[in-house]
This record gives sequence, C-alpha cells and structure tokens, in this order.
Amino acid sequence: MFKNLKRSVKRAIIFLLVIGIISTIVITATNLFGDKLIRSKTIKVLIDSDSGNEIDDLFAITRALIAPELEVVGLTSAHWEFHPEAGDSSLEVSQYLNEKLLRLSNKSDIPHPRGSSGMLRYWSDPVPNPSKAAEFMIAKAKEMPGRTKLNIVTLGAVTNVASAILMDPEIIPKIRVYSMALHYDTKTRVWNKNEFNVRNDLDAMDVLLNTEGLEMHIMTATTSKNYVFTLEETRKSFYGKGQVWEFLLEKWEEKFPDHQTWIMWDVALIEAILNPDFVKSEQILTPPENLQRTVNVYTAINKEMMLADFWAVALKEMRRSDRK
Repeated sequence: MFKNLKRSVKRAIIFLLVIGIISTIVITATNLFGDKLIRSKTIKVLIDSDSGNEIDDLFAITRALIAPELEVVGLTSAHWEFHPEAGDSSLEVSQYLNEKLLRLSNKSDIPHPRGSSGMLRYWSDPVPNPSKAAEFMIAKAKEMPGRTKLNIVTLGAVTNVASAILMDPEIIPKIRVYSMALHYDTKTRVWNKNEFNVRNDLDAMDVLLNTEGLEMHIMTATTSKNYVFTLEETRKSFYGKGQVWEFLLEKWEEKFPDHQTWIMWDVALIEAILNPDFVKSEQILTPPENLQRTVNVYTAINKEMMLADFWAVALKEMRRSDRK
C-alpha cells in the first residue's frame, strides 16, 4: 500500500513538472515570438485606393484579395485630382474601378463606400472633408475588440483616414496606418514630401504625421522604386487566365501602352505587410516641421523575393480558379 502511494505521489510530481515545463515554453514562445504567433491569424485590412490614377493600385488590391493571410473588410475610393488625366471627378473613376475589380473577383460583398472627392478643408487648422469612407473607417475601427487594431492601407492621398481621425479622435489607438507615401533618403536622413500621393493632400499627410499615438508604417517611393514588373511577363502570365487577370492586363495596355515596365509601388506595400521578412523597417523621426515622434519606415526591400512571391501566389490562384 505504501509503495502504491509512493508511486502515485511520484506520478503526480512528474505530471506537475511536465505541466510547468510546457507552461514555461508557451510563455517564453509568446514573449519571444508573439508577433509571429499573432500573424498566424487572419489580418484585417481596409484598403483606401486612388485606383484610377495608375495601374499598380489594381495589382495591389488583387494581391490583397487573393491572400489567405488577409481579410479585406473594406475597399474605399480616394481622389487624385492633381493629375493631368483626372477629369471632372477622379474619385468616381477610382470608385468605378474598385467596384469592377470586386465584381470580377466575385467579392462585391466587401463594403466599398465612396471617399472624399477632394482634399481636406482648411480654416486656421485642417478641417475634415466628410465622406462615407471616413464614416466607415470610424465604424470599423470601433468594432475592433480589446487592444486589436484595424489596419488601414492607403495607396493614394490620405484624405479619408485623416478626415476620420479629425471627425473622431477616439479611433487613434484603434487603427494602424500603412501608407505608400513620401520620399526618404537613408543616407542623408532627409524626408521629401514632393511625392504624388502626398501632393494630392499635403494637409492630410501632415495630420497623420502630427497625430501623437497613431501607429504608422510607411513604404516610401524611394524604397519601392526598384520593384518593377514587365509588360511582357504580365502579358505572358495573365493572358487567357480569367477575368481578373485579363482586366489587369487590359488596364495596363489601355492606360500605358508604351510602357514596357511599371514600378509597382503599391504592390510593394502589400507584399511588405504579408512578408515582413522581405523588408527592413526602421523607426525614424518624422520630418522636422512635424510633431517629432517616430514612425516605422520601410528602408529596404528584397525585390527578388517580392517578385517571386507575387507571381507564385498569382499562379496558385489561377490554378485554383481553373479547378472550380
């Protein structure tokens, strides 16, 4: 009887020791690799795009839509009025293309509210330019549980997200903004705001940079300028492969028929979100004229890995669609 009791106590001690070791491993792994463990879950993203401006927006949105790691909870339209081809309403062109891309992708159920048709207003201080898109951003941010944040990805002027912040500052700790914007020289450590997306609403960008507590991740035009697709490879890969892919090819050949290559600025940002191992990110002080705080800046990319990833995932999606 005593021997049986002794064995039972021994087993209990071993069991408790094993549980303790397992708990220690879990806690240590969570502390060391917390970000990677969290990334195993689907990342909610809201994409704000001036889709009518160039072609890389449409490629970037498509990359996000086919990514199993992402849940696109909204696609809002942005203006690009300071462009020679903007016409009477650049916003409506973006809205039309967003809706068409969602329809071709069989994802029209994704909300796609209109953004503001112009820049922030100004009266001593920036004033929001309200839109359905800004209201939607506020609503989605407030839906995020606990300390989780809504990832807002801006591929054009940041009017909509700046308006949302000005309309309801309570969302600041509930959002994380990823922007394709600005220039930054890593050698001189100098910022340059003479970049297309910024120039379409400089006040809006300053609102973001000046907002204390707002988490920002910036893919600069300086960093992404070497991420280039060729028309030849795009034509060879997309022709006859389905509505979405032929639509992307068609927009390139229609809008820029004489360009045999195109810098995929916006795709680089989506790839950086999906593949943090493909980029170098540094915390850098905002421009000297702005509130001095740090923002996360992608200062280098592995363009070869990004290119390989895009084409591999696109091919996989084409094959998956063919099997349906």
